[in-house]
Amino acid sequence: MLYIIVILVAVIGGIATFLVGMSNENKTSNPNYDKRTKGNISKLVIFYIIAILIFVFIWIMV
Repeated sequence: MLYIIVILVAVIGGIATFLVGMSNENKTSNPNYDKRTKGNISKLVIFYIIAILIFVFIWIMV
């Protein structure tokens, strides 16, 4: 049960990160934000995916 909660929190965190980074408010307040955001969001999403995969791997091995 704890594993499901951890995975769920990671997935929600990844989705929330993506939504905040791609919001219209962020794009309109700073025109250069969009250029930096795509790279940052990509790195964060990759980080979340790797973290979930490592966690699932550990979960399967136990």
